[in-house]
Amino acid sequence: MYSLRLLTLALIFTFGVVADEPAPDWSKKTFAALPDQVFVAALKSIAAQHHEVKSQDEASKVISFHVGTTAWSWGYNMVMKVVPAGVNSSDVSTEIARSGGKAVSWGSGKKEVLKVFAGIEKELAKTPSAEPKKPA
Repeated sequence: MYSLRLLTLALIFTFGVVADEPAPDWSKKTFAALPDQVFVAALKSIAAQHHEVKSQDEASKVISFHVGTTAWSWGYNMVMKVVPAGVNSSDVSTEIARSGGKAVSWGSGKKEVLKVFAGIEKELAKTPSAEPKKPA
């Protein structure tokens, strides 16, 4: 009986450690645009993917959105953050938000994150450059 309790505690501890899995490299990307432009492009990209925006904070440049429900999944919530990365560039990071703590596994999140990032690139390509043109 005592060994069963120890085994249970060991399993709980092991899964607790796995839950702190660091975010993978593909969940972060740097864009050559100002944070305001990237934030607007991210909102448009998320909408184009038919994800539901749960909240958005323009001041802190954070977007919380739900990746849809399918026949195999209830979906999941993601949080996207846009921060300045230097002159005319922005870092974007994405996390899967789970109730009760960090995600144990990123699962299909990669596909959705990469689609949103591609949509941001597409939206930014439509935006005219912020730099003034030099006379010829």
